[in-house]
Amino acid sequence: MISVIIPAYNEEENLKRIPSELMPVMKKYDHEIIIVDDGSIDGTAQAAARLTSKRIRLVKHPKNLGLGAAVKTGIKNAHGDTLIFLDADFTFHPKEIPKLLEKYQEGWDCVIGTHFGKNSKSQIQLHRKILSRGVNMLYQILLGRKVTAVSSIFRVYKKSALRGISMDSNDFSINAEILFDMIKKGKSVTEVPVTLTTRIYGESKINNTREIKNHLRMLGKIIKWRIS
Repeated sequence: MISVIIPAYNEEENLKRIPSELMPVMKKYDHEIIIVDDGSIDGTAQAAARLTSKRIRLVKHPKNLGLGAAVKTGIKNAHGDTLIFLDADFTFHPKEIPKLLEKYQEGWDCVIGTHFGKNSKSQIQLHRKILSRGVNMLYQILLGRKVTAVSSIFRVYKKSALRGISMDSNDFSINAEILFDMIKKGKSVTEVPVTLTTRIYGESKINNTREIKNHLRMLGKIIKWRIS
């Protein structure tokens, strides 16, 4: 079974897109959809509750705990042996999922959707693209591996490959932490080119200052790992 995990914080309008944009993509797979409401203060929980069915489950945090906490909750509650993480705003659109699954069938432990690779596309603002490229270049140098989308959440994991993997972060850096520890422990990781679009509903949760600070903390962790 495939578990599609969607961390959501104040994403009421975007969750309404699940029936028309995600479910048609997943109908050919044995799957479940897990919506993790990370303490939203809008109607996210209610919108998710209206979608619950045999295929769709809602898990709620009593308060906002952060993306990392939502990722860990999703893993804990997943019944599938294959996990797909998807942004609630569908900036990586569900129609890209089959690309990741096709590559995953080759036997990889983790397949990442990247908007930096050859044949990929991105609609994000230029300053964010420059920041992301710069940070990812530093990550690649320290990691010693050519991985272009270090902090992207849009991934497929083999659930068994996540056993024993470090997941201490409660913020967005959870994705980089998981990736680094998987590589450190010899798990197989690859990327496929996908398109990154812009948000349709709601406000972005990205804060540039906070994001830079989080990247610096993660870079410090990698340096310590490399030294040790």
